[in-house]
Amino acid sequence: YNGYYGGLACANEWFPHVNKCAVLIAAWPKDSGGDPHRSCYNGYYGHDLPGFQQRKTPSELLLNNDITVYPSTCGGSSATTERLCPCVYRYPKSKAKYHTVFSVQSKQYFEWQSRYQAFWHKQVGQPGKITRLLSMGGAWPRDPYPHPFGDHLMSQVPTHVAPEYDPQIDQYTAYNKPLSISHWLQTAKVEEDVIIILDPDCAFIERAEYNVEEGSPIAAQGYYTFKEKAGHEMDILKHYCRGVCTHFDPVAVPVIIHRNDLERLAPLWLKYTEDIRADRQGVNKWPIQWNDNKYVVNRIEWVAEMFGYVLAAAHLGLRHEIVNLQLVPSVNRKLTPGIPILHFHVPIETSKKEKWGKTDHAAGKKSPWPVPAGTDEVTARMLKALHDAREALGETERTKQGKWGDYQRIWWNPNNETEPV
Repeated sequence: YNGYYGGLACANEWFPHVNKCAVLIAAWPKDSGGDPHRSCYNGYYGHDLPGFQQRKTPSELLLNNDITVYPSTCGGSSATTERLCPCVYRYPKSKAKYHTVFSVQSKQYFEWQSRYQAFWHKQVGQPGKITRLLSMGGAWPRDPYPHPFGDHLMSQVPTHVAPEYDPQIDQYTAYNKPLSISHWLQTAKVEEDVIIILDPDCAFIERAEYNVEEGSPIAAQGYYTFKEKAGHEMDILKHYCRGVCTHFDPVAVPVIIHRNDLERLAPLWLKYTEDIRADRQGVNKWPIQWNDNKYVVNRIEWVAEMFGYVLAAAHLGLRHEIVNLQLVPSVNRKLTPGIPILHFHVPIETSKKEKWGKTDHAAGKKSPWPVPAGTDEVTARMLKALHDAREALGETERTKQGKWGDYQRIWWNPNNETEPV
């Protein structure tokens, strides 16, 4: 729920106060048969609880028995459960102003993704601005000054240039996401209330319009759940946030967050990422299980930045509402109205076994088209998005002339070269 009723709006932070049997009995004094409720059932957990379930006879008042791991949220729903939501007064205000950001370096790998992302943002009429956070030049923290010119896409894609993280400290490029966000918020005049954080491999297929209050961000479900309190992922989180964090939200991009929250979170996001990566060697080196796919879904050396975000949010006491914000081609098969983003981080395949993936050297030049009959809806929609962008934008002169060299190599711009518009 993202709207307002007479100035009142659901507030996630108050759910622990209504997750009590006395409150439920006050809200629903009688069961479906007309008899008084005298107790509540504490055997379930879920984002749609606490609530009143009429499906069973007699009907039941249901508490959320694991509100820390599976927090009650304003958006949780069930066809068989009536909700009990805490509401607070929100002062009337104008419609939220949005700003979408994504972080990249100047590589051919990111060139087409950056151009396409800006195109898709415009194509669906996504409200607000979009900014490419380009990490180029400098060597943070030793040299905090970014490249003075940026790259050849400056005239095509709205861009903020931030310094790169010092590769002499660590060549882990994911530092640049929290670093560039922090630099952007500190040095640019960001006026929008709501910041949408995407990865470059995301495509808008619908408008994403969510009213996000300060203190109540929303995000997609990550690949982790943190349900297993003795699991390796939970061990990682507890190790790096001792005595401060009381909960960990299993979230990942897309993230939609109030600007004021992001200003506090981004420096901690970088700090926790640094803390995790610092233990890749030395006396505090990670246990082997943390970095071995036999024990964890993704190795900590690769997902340190994702865990850095989770830790930073937990450090600040921020609880996220987990919302279905994205579909993943090849993982999800059917389009769902209201889900605004495709996240194409894994390879896709058509019904005729034609394959495409973002890491293919020709990923930005060609993809299967037309889409053969029998291809699942999400893959077909992704291929249409790629086709639309490629037909509208074509290739850059830099790509046509083969100036890039290696697909993943960083390109520097000493001569202030820009792409013709």
